[in-house]
Amino acid sequence: MKKISTVSRKTQKRILILCLAAVVLLGAGMLIYIKVVDTNTMGRGISICGLNVSRLTPEKAAQKIADTFQDRTVRFIEDGKEVTRVTFGQLGYTLDSNALLGQLEDLKAERSQHTRLLSVKEDYPLELPVQRNEEAEKAALSADRFADKERTSSTDASIQYDKEQKKFTLIKAVQGNQIDEEKLLSKVRSALDKEFKDSPLGGEVAVTLDESVYQSPSSSVTDQMKHRLTSLNTLLKNYRNASVTYTFGSEEKVLDPATVRSWIKIEEAGVSIDEEAVRNYVSQLAAEYNTIYVPRSFHTTYGSDITIDGNEYGFQIDQEGEVSQLLADLKSGTPVRREPVYSIRGMQRNGKDDLAGSYIEVSLNDQHLWLYKDGALVTETDIISGRPGEETETYRGAWPIAYKASPFTLSSDMYGYEIEVQYWMPFVYGQGLHDASWQSSFGGNSYRTGAGSHGCINLPTDQAALIYNTIDGGYPIIIY
Repeated sequence: MKKISTVSRKTQKRILILCLAAVVLLGAGMLIYIKVVDTNTMGRGISICGLNVSRLTPEKAAQKIADTFQDRTVRFIEDGKEVTRVTFGQLGYTLDSNALLGQLEDLKAERSQHTRLLSVKEDYPLELPVQRNEEAEKAALSADRFADKERTSSTDASIQYDKEQKKFTLIKAVQGNQIDEEKLLSKVRSALDKEFKDSPLGGEVAVTLDESVYQSPSSSVTDQMKHRLTSLNTLLKNYRNASVTYTFGSEEKVLDPATVRSWIKIEEAGVSIDEEAVRNYVSQLAAEYNTIYVPRSFHTTYGSDITIDGNEYGFQIDQEGEVSQLLADLKSGTPVRREPVYSIRGMQRNGKDDLAGSYIEVSLNDQHLWLYKDGALVTETDIISGRPGEETETYRGAWPIAYKASPFTLSSDMYGYEIEVQYWMPFVYGQGLHDASWQSSFGGNSYRTGAGSHGCINLPTDQAALIYNTIDGGYPIIIY
């Protein structure tokens, strides 16, 4: 039978003592380790804004946090696809290392005051000291970064002329997809500012590229544009329908709609009348119908045709006034019937004939006068005109009778006379028609002698009265 060996009680006691000593040593070592870790590092089970920095010194923890922050990625999504990405670091975002280290050391100091035997995971949401480099940020978000995608510019709302519809139409604004760098910069900053506050060390950040970052049209359809559209089409319609009928007595000249339409100018969002064309038309109208200050053709009672050079009777169109009136007429869009705007008016006219059968005709050579009214001879009479000579002869030409006066005193300092006449009808330069009771006879060659006047046309009293009572101021007189 084998002998069973047994451990003596003494040995057992030694083993127990050794085990207890080992446990004590292990516990002491563990406590020392915990103390060292909690004293020299950020501690056990600690994270900053979700990032594990356990057992890291503040310096290493700061570096890890900074690297993690700068390596975060911003993804740009457009039409459901990623078009590019950029890191915080490329955007010019960094953390202030000194400030961060200071925060971590303060946290470490606070934690070191409370040594914990058991490790408990704790996260500290620090407000990280973010720094922004605006130049780097702008460079990273320039439109060139997004140039791989085909892009179109926005189109402003506008008023345009439609040749097919022959009217102005309203073009609505169209949104393009060109990147507006300022808008993109604002959107990215807003998104990242939220990240810096809520999750500065989180994962990727997604930024959507849409109308919020596209260049917007600078104008859109407004009530003012709609009102202008209506005004333009109304004005265009008025111009197309406008016509002016000029009256020259019984004669007419029509400016028809077809001619007016040829003057219409349509430029971008405007409609107007070509003023140069209007001025040319008025100039031609004046050249055709002005009758004053141009040589006058005159058919004498004797049947001969003569030319009157000194022509100061007739009609003259006020070209500037007529241009203004014509432009206003065309703008109104209604058919207009009127005389031209005159700066000088004769008594009456029939087309280019500004006498229309009513005038006084005087032949100095024959010393005779005829008075016509509405084409009928009212009277004729012999006269005595001014004596031949530079200062006394009667002026040849055509003039309007300036006015009538009865009685009237004729006087002259040069010739030393003052005499009253009953019927005074001046025409030019102090010369006029009047009765001359002192003349014993009229006609013949007596005007060449002492009987001749100083330029006035002397008439028998009864003839002077008849003429005076037949005419009014403005009545034309033709002297040749």
